[in-house]
Amino acid sequence: MALSEQQLITWSSPVSTSEDQKCKNVITQITEALRVKFGNSVSIFLQGSYRNNTNIKQDSDVDVVVRRNDYYFPNVVWLTEEQRTTYHSNNPNSEYTFSQYKSEVQNALQQYFGNIERKNKCIFIPGNTYRVNADVVPCFVLKRYTNPNTVDAEGIKLIADSGEHIESYPEQHYTNGVSKNNNTSRMYKRTVRILKRIRNELIDSRVITEELVSSFFIECLVYNVPNDSFVAGNYRQTLRSVIVKVYNDMLDPAITNEYEEVSGLKWLFKGGGKPPGNAKIFMNKCWNYAGFE
Repeated sequence: MALSEQQLITWSSPVSTSEDQKCKNVITQITEALRVKFGNSVSIFLQGSYRNNTNIKQDSDVDVVVRRNDYYFPNVVWLTEEQRTTYHSNNPNSEYTFSQYKSEVQNALQQYFGNIERKNKCIFIPGNTYRVNADVVPCFVLKRYTNPNTVDAEGIKLIADSGEHIESYPEQHYTNGVSKNNNTSRMYKRTVRILKRIRNELIDSRVITEELVSSFFIECLVYNVPNDSFVAGNYRQTLRSVIVKVYNDMLDPAITNEYEEVSGLKWLFKGGGKPPGNAKIFMNKCWNYAGFE
């Protein structure tokens, strides 16, 4: 049975007020716990679906970043080999390690909450009737250099317990997402929520696995769809247009290579990440689930 316009309107809505309050409660508690240990040497802010207002009830967990502001990782990939040598000679590594910092965050949260879990990339705080689940993400500042003395962008970076280095630009992601939403008569984020709802339905019915596409991946795919594909007030037409555009783009490597993350500072497919084939499969399943012909 085809998804009705009314069903899509319902699925496009943000979480309820009560669910939103549970998100705010855990953020307040995390801030209280970490200020005791770190004072103003850290910035505590949101990233992910809740911050970007693309979260849905089933995925209403929050990602809370705790960024140590007096330590940073340099991104020097844009520098020449000679420039990198110059940079590193002038900026030796600190004796204070990221692993040490993550352990300090873990200990502070342990003292406050008791029941927490250290994961590969974050510290997990389980929810209850008062708060939702939360992932606390310790990180340092990330500085991207265009020459040894010039930073063109700042983001965040962490080192997972597995040793993986992870860089992101949550502030730029948020800003660009708001702009995209405004330029599409607020249909961008509504469409993202609809596709996340369909994703969950497909997972529950075992049509796809959770690993096929992430919430972040969906946000990025829809972000790359031209603004004129979003039809204000027409949810089925917008969903159809977005699915068709992304699916067809995945057939052309020249186009997929131009897909970027919402931050505009990293490529979505070039240099790693999920393959375009995952997006193609997902959009095909969404097409069938929505009942398009």
